[in-house]
Amino acid sequence: MIWAALALALVLRVINLNQSLWLDEAISALAVRDYSYSQIISAFIIGDTHPPLYYFILKAWSGAFGYWEPTLRVLSVIFGVLTVYVVYLIAKKIGGKKLGIVSSFLLATAPLHIYYSQEVRMYSLSALAVSLAVFLFIRLLDKNPNRKDWILFSLSLILIGLTDYLPLLILPVFWVYSLLRRKEATWWKKFLFSHIPLLTFLAFWYPVFYKQSLGAKAALPLFPGWAKLLGEANFKELALVWMKFVLGRISFVSRKLNFLIIAIVSAPFIYSLFRAFKVAKKHLLLWLWFVLPIALAFLGAIFVPGFSYFRFIFVLPAFYFLIAVGLSKTKYKEALTLLLILANLVFSTIYITNPKFVREDWRAAVGYLEEKIRDGEVILMAFPEPFAAFRWYWKKENVAFGLETELGKKVEEQTVQKLVKGKAGVYTLDYLMDLTDPERITSKTLSDAGFKEVDIVDFRGVGQIRYWLKR
Repeated sequence: MIWAALALALVLRVINLNQSLWLDEAISALAVRDYSYSQIISAFIIGDTHPPLYYFILKAWSGAFGYWEPTLRVLSVIFGVLTVYVVYLIAKKIGGKKLGIVSSFLLATAPLHIYYSQEVRMYSLSALAVSLAVFLFIRLLDKNPNRKDWILFSLSLILIGLTDYLPLLILPVFWVYSLLRRKEATWWKKFLFSHIPLLTFLAFWYPVFYKQSLGAKAALPLFPGWAKLLGEANFKELALVWMKFVLGRISFVSRKLNFLIIAIVSAPFIYSLFRAFKVAKKHLLLWLWFVLPIALAFLGAIFVPGFSYFRFIFVLPAFYFLIAVGLSKTKYKEALTLLLILANLVFSTIYITNPKFVREDWRAAVGYLEEKIRDGEVILMAFPEPFAAFRWYWKKENVAFGLETELGKKVEEQTVQKLVKGKAGVYTLDYLMDLTDPERITSKTLSDAGFKEVDIVDFRGVGQIRYWLKR
């Protein structure tokens, strides 16, 4: 049966891979296309907010298989399917084969996990790394873990640290559980020793992390709306984590309908978690995995925004494992299990088949601009440089320009005037303008310079592209 779950996981994750790259995905793609391995460390990574491992793997992968959108995404698909298998191993070891099968089918059909198993980002890899660490940690709880188990666990911790920062919140889970359950001095000595490679890497990496954090910290005061985009510590963001865990990336036009559907669908999930909580002592490790990283990240977001649901993909396996535990404790477990898997499939199908929910359509937006733009016209964006997704698809030179000299600097009238001097037409993009040009200096300056807005075209996720002609 596990092979059926893995096959289903693979099928659901390879459908609709040929979407346009959106902004963050394009950042990944440009990094591995335009930088060498050494340059990723020395030049690119300083301006990023992640460790380098995913970019190294993606660079090797794209070097072998090319830069077509589906091939770039297949790497994350592989990580996602492997995570389903590791979850099966965890559940099987803790609760038996049947629990492993149910857990694997739930994660295989999980709409949010499917979405991020198609993302050219590191979230699918971090979920796999954390799942591996949990599985290896459980093996360490056996009576006589061998040397190989300790080495593999130590390597899994390094894998997490090299992939992403937030998933390192799994470490308090291991420590809290160990403090509650393990007393042997010999075991603790080996447990502490297993952290040394990770701590060594973090010590060497700290100067880079410090520069990354300074850049992120400096950007927050410059963009008043950026904190909301990153995710603040409030009830709305907390509720959004639950909603996305259940529904995935889809939503409905009517807010009332949205709330109604989430309320109805949440009922069996909540009931299953309630049943699982009754045996929480037996599955304390999985409860800690589900609750503790979210709680700690929420507290951290009080000081530094970053509480976004997609950052908790590494918690999803624990969520579905606990759902499977709860289902096993209900009277109508077969019917409820089928109901939740079907609910997952319905929401996953909506995402896969409805163009509304796929990623920003930069491919179409850039194609439109390439077809329309004429000699003597320019494209302006309220950003220090053209957006990464634009640069990924754009083939021409000396036509598109950023309007900010530095990230967060106010768009100046002189900059706009200089770029449009002697031009017959101008295209502007509304993308992120609420953050980067909230006063609409670009539009005002164009109007003052004698340009008139004559056409507006909207592209999914990218927003409106405006065409201005000299009067």
